Amino acid sequence: MRIRGKVTLTVAAMAGSMFAYSTAAAPSFAASNTAAGATVSAAPQQALDVIRGKTRCFSYSYGDDGTTSVTVYFHNRCKHSRGIKIRVAQAKDACIWVRGGDFDKKKFKGPHPTVQSIKEVSHCG
Repeated sequence: MRIRGKVTLTVAAMAGSMFAYSTAAAPSFAASNTAAGATVSAAPQQALDVIRGKTRCFSYSYGDDGTTSVTVYFHNRCKHSRGIKIRVAQAKDACIWVRGGDFDKKKFKGPHPTVQSIKEVSHCG
């Protein structure tokens, strides 16, 4: 019981001092008590939302953070060349011709760009 109290007190003291001195402190911390042989740690991770999809010949993915840019990754899974048309809000749209079996990426910049649609096309132009 006494060791558990020391570990809890150590973790509480460390968390209290971390938030008392910094208003923008990181939410992760670690404390260890070597005499007791106990370690307590917590590190929550913020995950980025990734959207994945498929058309007949293409598979694609992009991150959905939308702060200043968005990058669309795509792969032509067919043996013949095809075009992929990407419509993005707050950025210029793109139509990209991709050879069969090839992959690439396209970065769109702008204020809060969001992907509206991704379509497979037979020709760009």
